[in-house]
Amino acid sequence: MSGLWARIRAAKEGVVYAPAGTLLTVNGTGVPDPFGPGFPADLARALADAAEGMWNWQPVGYPAATFPMGPSVRAGRAELCAQIERHAGPVALSGYSQGALIVDTVWRDDILSAGGGLHHRLADVVAIVNYGDPMRCPGIANGNAFAGRPLPRDVNGFVSGGIAGPGNLTPDQTPDFFLSFANDGDLYACAPTGVDPWNDETEVGHNERIIFDVVQDATITSVLAIATEVAEILAEPFEQVVPLVQAVANGAFFLGAGVGGPHARYDIAPAVRFLTEVGADLRVRALLDAEMAPVL
Repeated sequence: MSGLWARIRAAKEGVVYAPAGTLLTVNGTGVPDPFGPGFPADLARALADAAEGMWNWQPVGYPAATFPMGPSVRAGRAELCAQIERHAGPVALSGYSQGALIVDTVWRDDILSAGGGLHHRLADVVAIVNYGDPMRCPGIANGNAFAGRPLPRDVNGFVSGGIAGPGNLTPDQTPDFFLSFANDGDLYACAPTGVDPWNDETEVGHNERIIFDVVQDATITSVLAIATEVAEILAEPFEQVVPLVQAVANGAFFLGAGVGGPHARYDIAPAVRFLTEVGADLRVRALLDAEMAPVL
């Protein structure tokens, strides 16, 4: 409803209403309602309050399932791609946790890739804002930098990145307009990956990533059952694997540390400021293009 008043005022003043672009948001695990609550739907609402009418908001609905997470991610990817196709012009993408996983996959495989179905929209992607990103590029957190915060600290002596390990985005896939916010202690965004998980994955990072991979396609809901499977894969004592599996599952379930811990404590104010600046710049460019357009 916030954009309605902007349209009314524009019509009254004889001005053509033109949003800067469309913001597409993908919520995290356990929040299938595309309107929230939580990240990044709250970001979209705060942006509407701060910069009324600047962005059209298109939330993306998907199962947001804990187990199995893989089919849920694939469904979210398909829906995000469909929504991008439906919205012409500049687009901004934002995801949290499982939603960030979806945004990253679409960005890397469907938009950036020369063979991707949305590669023709590459120039339209003007901003990406992710929270608790499981595919964060090791050593890069542009969101932290924009907010004036340091990079996440090293974990177990290693540079941190997304828990996806070799599946993380690379530096070339993380442009300046890609803002990933990562809190220290967020095991999804700050796993001990080291600087090159694509070719030299750390042992501890590998173990966490294996658990994450199992969660993607697990059809079982018991943490102990998952731990048994992971212990067999890693050839590690069951008792040593259980705490780590519990930690990963806590993030997925939003239990324990997942409720009030680092994975759930993100400040949306810097992203509101960033998207307001991006939108303002787009509007200036549109006005300049209109003034320079030839009169037919």
